[in-house]
Amino acid sequence: MHDFDSYTTIKLKINEDYYDLWVADSNEKKSLGLSGIDYLPEKTGMIFTYDKPATGSFTMRETSIPLTIIFLDNRGNTVYQKKCEPYQRELINPGVQYSYVIEIWIWMK
Repeated sequence: MHDFDSYTTIKLKINEDYYDLWVADSNEKKSLGLSGIDYLPEKTGMIFTYDKPATGSFTMRETSIPLTIIFLDNRGNTVYQKKCEPYQRELINPGVQYSYVIEIWIWMK
């Protein structure tokens, strides 16, 4: 169960809209991510932050809503994005290092 009250939030512009993002800045928060969420308010999501460039994979195995996952480098440039279906078992990995990952409910073009 998520207790988002304990999360820091940031407002970030993605395309033309501003999103309120919960910050996953600990191993526990990163591991939990948005798994188990069955509803995500409009223009909200999560950002995962890393102290040094990361290369790990993400999964939607326990996530019941569709998400777009956006991987960013240390300058905030998108290096990879993927539209993901609920409970998708395929590992999501950009194949390059990243410093931030954003999960939002939006179908990016």
